[in-house]
Amino acid sequence: MQNQAETSLYAKTPNAEFSEFENAARYALLQRLIPAIRHNLMSNFQSPMMMSAMLERRLKAANFDLPSIRETCASLSSITRAAAKDSSDLMTWIQPKSSDTVKFDAGVKECLGLVATELRFRGFVIVNEVSSLDVDIHSTSLRSLVCAALIALSDLSKAPANLMIRARALPDSVELLIDFQPTEEENPSFTRAADSRSLSWREVDILAQAESVKLTRLNDGVQLEFPRVKPGSSDTNAAEKTALQN
Repeated sequence: MQNQAETSLYAKTPNAEFSEFENAARYALLQRLIPAIRHNLMSNFQSPMMMSAMLERRLKAANFDLPSIRETCASLSSITRAAAKDSSDLMTWIQPKSSDTVKFDAGVKECLGLVATELRFRGFVIVNEVSSLDVDIHSTSLRSLVCAALIALSDLSKAPANLMIRARALPDSVELLIDFQPTEEENPSFTRAADSRSLSWREVDILAQAESVKLTRLNDGVQLEFPRVKPGSSDTNAAEKTALQN
């Protein structure tokens, strides 16, 4: 794996043409994330469905305990509201709001929660060493680049590996390092996820340019530098994106 220049290959691409590249890259990433999003959506409603079935059986009993039924209904209502909220949050992966922000450590944890299962099935173990970084970052930037970088690294690999994730706060940004550590010898037959196309570094680079994130390829991983969100500057990311493309 060779280093890549920090300046994006698309820095001087006209806006209209770059927008087409960006849309294609976002669609390619979403294709890889949709199975995990769908799985999590279904999981959210497993508990309410099981509780509803149990409640239905108890109501059919000749002598049911009314106070207990009321308590179960209250629990069902609470669990259903939580499931609906979680599902609504998942839908923001499909239709994000560019102004949304997230605490860096919480955002990284959210990203890993979505992609970790697929990567684990393919032989990749994620070790998250990011903690206590209470810094505001644009949610779309963090989601796009963390997920895209992890998927692209795994797609390029010819062997299972550990993916060590570290971060540090800088005055105007947060630097995230993904350290790629193979756990076995390279195997030509080791392939990416079945029934899905690889996510290329070209697409990761496009996403980095679109989100004003500095991306540097390393021999053993990748380094990402996310701009901090300044108080009262919800449109900072969009402004920086426009400035970079002009």
